[in-house]
Order: sequence, then C-alpha cells, then structure tokens
Amino acid sequence: MVSASAAIPGDPPAEGSPAVPVGSPLEWTGLAVGRRGAAAAIPAAAVPSAAATLPLVLGPSGVPIPTQRYVDTVMDWYVLPNSPGGVTTPQVVFTPEGLYPITGVKSLPLNTSVDQGMKILSDILDPLPGGTPTTVFGYSQSAIIGSLLQMGYISPTSPYTDPSPAIPEQLTDSISFVFVGNEMNPNGGFLSRFPDLLLPSLGIPFYGATPEDAYPTTNYAREYDGFADFPRYPLNILSVLNAGLGIVYVHTKYAPASNCQTFCLTQQEVMDAVELPSTSASQKYYFIPTENLPLLEPLRVIPLIGNPIADLIQPVLKVLVNLGYGDPAHGFTTAHQPDANVQVSFGLFPEVSPLEVLTQLVAGVQQGITDFFAALGPDGSLAREISAISLPALSFSPPTAEALIPAIQHAASAITNRISFSVAGLYAALLPTADIINAIVISLPGYSVNLALDGVQQILRGDLIGGLVNAIGLPIAANVGLVTTASLIGVLVWLQAAVAVLLPNYVIGT
Repeated sequence: MVSASAAIPGDPPAEGSPAVPVGSPLEWTGLAVGRRGAAAAIPAAAVPSAAATLPLVLGPSGVPIPTQRYVDTVMDWYVLPNSPGGVTTPQVVFTPEGLYPITGVKSLPLNTSVDQGMKILSDILDPLPGGTPTTVFGYSQSAIIGSLLQMGYISPTSPYTDPSPAIPEQLTDSISFVFVGNEMNPNGGFLSRFPDLLLPSLGIPFYGATPEDAYPTTNYAREYDGFADFPRYPLNILSVLNAGLGIVYVHTKYAPASNCQTFCLTQQEVMDAVELPSTSASQKYYFIPTENLPLLEPLRVIPLIGNPIADLIQPVLKVLVNLGYGDPAHGFTTAHQPDANVQVSFGLFPEVSPLEVLTQLVAGVQQGITDFFAALGPDGSLAREISAISLPALSFSPPTAEALIPAIQHAASAITNRISFSVAGLYAALLPTADIINAIVISLPGYSVNLALDGVQQILRGDLIGGLVNAIGLPIAANVGLVTTASLIGVLVWLQAAVAVLLPNYVIGT
C-alpha cells in the first residue's frame, strides 16, 4: 500500500501512537474497558496473571507486518473491550497477505497467501501450553485465515498437509477470535454470498462462511464495506457499485491511518456498533453504520459543487442502495433480520414493504433538499471550501553555472526512471485484465449452469414456479453482482497503472 507498485491497497494500517501509552502487560490491562460503557476498566492488580489473554495480531491484505500504531489501535478498539480478564503483551504475526491483483500484479493470489498464512498461524499456536487464553485478531484476509482454521479447512492446493494447519487440541477450550472486515462474514461476506464459486485465474476460492458456532468469535462489519457487507440482492446494480467503491473507501478504514481523510472510523463508532441477532451465545456480530455512500465519493471530490449535489441526491439514493440488502440493519424495519452467524447466500428480490420504501423515498426527497441548502449556507461545505482556498507562494532563483550540470544529470536520470516506471506500470495491468476476463468468460458461465440446474432440481421436487424463477433469475443475479465487481477491480487495476504514471507517490484509498 505504501509503494507505487501497490497504489491500490488491500487494507492500510493505522500509524502513530494511541492517546494512552501502551506496551507492558500492566498498561494493556489498564486500558481494558467495557463495551459501550457498560463496564468499567478492569484494574491491572485485580487481574490474575493466569487469566490474562495472549493477543495474536495479524495484518490485513497488503500489510504482512503491521505497524505499531495498527497494533495499538486494534488492541484498544477491538481486542481489549472483548478481553474481560485483561491481556498480556500482544504478539504480531507475520503473514504474506497477498491479494492479487489488488495488492499488486506481482503479489501472491489469495489462495496461496491464505494457505501460507494458515500454516504460519497454526505453527505459532501449536507450542502454546494447554489452556492458554488466546485471542486471534484478524482483519480482512487474516479474518479468512482465522475462519478457515476454525472450520478445519484443508486446501486442495496447499503443500501443508502433513500435518495440516489446525487449531491445536490443547487450545480448543481457551482460544477466541476477533474479526473486522471479514470476507467470510456469514451475512454479507463477499466470499460467503456465492457458495461453491471458484475463480482459478485470480486464485480466489469462495470459501463460504465463518463457522456458525465453532469458537467464541466477535465480528465487526462496517456498512457498505464491499468485502464484509456485500449486497444480498445483486440484481440491484446501484448497491453492487456502492459496495465495490466501499472496498476502497470503507473496508480500508477499520484502523484508520493518522492522515485519513474520508470514511475514517472512530473508536466511539466501534463502541456504538449495533449487535445483530445470533443463534450462538459465544458468537457476537456487530454492525457499524456508515453515514455517506461510497458511490457518491467521486462526486464529492469535485470542488465547490460536489458536496452540495451529493447531499441533494444521497437520501434518495441511499434508499435504493439499501434495497440491495433489504433488512433492518440497512433501514427497512418491516423486513426480517437474518441471524448474523448463519450463512445467507444471495437472492433475487428483497422482501420489504413497498409502502415503507415509498415512505422512505418521499422522506429522502425532503431531506435531500434540506441538506442541499444547508451545504450552500454560511456554515455549509461550500463556505468551508471557499475559506480554505489559498494561493501558493511563488519564488524562483536561477541556477548557478556550477550547479547547472548536476541539475541536468539529475533531471535526465529522473526522466528516464519515470518513463521506465510508467511503462512497466501500464503493461503490468495487462495480466490481471486477462485474468479478470478469464474469470468472467470461463468461470462464471460454469457457475451459472450449476445455479440453473439447482433450479431444475427444485422444479423436479414439485416447486414449479419457485424453481423456474430461480433457474432463470439466480444466474442473472450472480452475473450482475460478480461481473460488476470484477469490472470495478479491473478499473482499479488500470487506475493504479494511471496513478503510477501521473502521481507516483499517491496512494488510493487513504
């Protein structure tokens, strides 16, 4: 994420230091706080050393070695509130965290990276003494690693089969997990929405869902995060496009960097997260609302007029986007909220009240007009942008004769290096483009045939209408959602190449 060759990051880490210094077990324990203010901090002296939890902290895609600020942030925001017995000093776990092509055209594909990550984590867990209280923190890809260890997954392509990666038997009663941005989130994870899909050209198996009730798990997902909150009804292309942009703007900000500009999550938002219904007493799923639509972020970057126009259309557009989810978590109170720990595959049409949709659309029109005029007012976004405009100071001094030749030499080297880097960035985008086309043209038709045959089986079992609708509709819905998302990734790959040419030091998504 920090290099020009990986300008589109998987998940950028936080940077810097937390407000309260941490490091020793005593300091970590002193930071332990109850969720949402329900419990006070646990004094270090009151925590028996034997009860303190060992946190293992893994990074997200594109971040194999987390920074100290990242560790401090995720400990303070996610691990400590879920560690009532206190914690010991966290251990950072290196994992490859490749996600080709998003983390770079020369990075590992997801399946290879996950296989290696599972083996690394399993080897770290294996020598721990029996009964050691252990919490594995996983963000994005490392949440996949933790989920697959929970289910005892054995990769068909992994060389690590003897012994295969697994949670050691001596820890089965003392290990727990905390996940954020989990692509295997049972209701919303991109890799759980489309069961049994495999995209070999991209190295992406759709692993399924985090097990329903295998180990104590706390899972946080942000609204519109396209990896952890993918639409349930992908025929809604607005919802899919919004989720795709949410991968860039929302998914990357669970532990925001110090220079974060947009969609920056706060600790208070984590504390105020909404707990979703679950059939498991040991598994907690939390939903963090997102105020603005990622879909409108490209409009908001237009100077002066972008924000007022986005504020005008967002309330109505949000209703339409939320129809791609069709549940109370996304604003439809008359719909059913699925149990968060149970896998929910994609479907065709949301079961929401048409009257509620109409009511929300009317209210959205009114709210949009109000927000538009507020943005144009003296305290609105337009006035703030105008007040922030300042002209740069100009200065020029002619080079001396002695410095002229070194300046020309430096310029010649810089120009040739820039051209070489730019050309490499452009042709590097060709391979992932070919792999994305391969997935769309070859893999998705096979998946569509299987979906259609599932509908035929439904017809043969006596459900004529339902089977016919699913045989025709489900392949169309899957293709709309997957082709749209794959195409967005292709666009991001080429945007990354263009950024490498024009703005080599710019990082997308921060």
